[in-house]
Amino acid sequence: MSHAIYDAWVQLMGWLEEYAREHDLVFDREADFPEYIYRMHKPWELPTRVMTVSLSRANDEPFFLAAVSQPSDEAKHISLRAPGAHLHWHAHEHGGGLVLPGGVRLDKTKLFALVDQARKTWMTAV
Repeated sequence: MSHAIYDAWVQLMGWLEEYAREHDLVFDREADFPEYIYRMHKPWELPTRVMTVSLSRANDEPFFLAAVSQPSDEAKHISLRAPGAHLHWHAHEHGGGLVLPGGVRLDKTKLFALVDQARKTWMTAV
């Protein structure tokens, strides 16, 4: 199994943790892989057990969610969502990095811009 998407996922989670620290937000693990939770009898081969994370203000609903495909999924991707703002993006691993539709590279700067957009849209809605 190629771990490229999961290595990119670990990096993306690090960027989201950094964003949370810089903006006094809460970075939280929302869900682990079902395979990790229920495997019990075999070693875990991916670099993380975390499948879904979120960003929120303290004691508030998440305004940004990120999730990665399960290892059993054929078309692997990372989903980025801003639920209250109805924003949604998919990123795929390509050549050692993540790419959004239209061939736009998803680096830390682009991710921070997406989170800024989601936070601004969400903050004006509440």
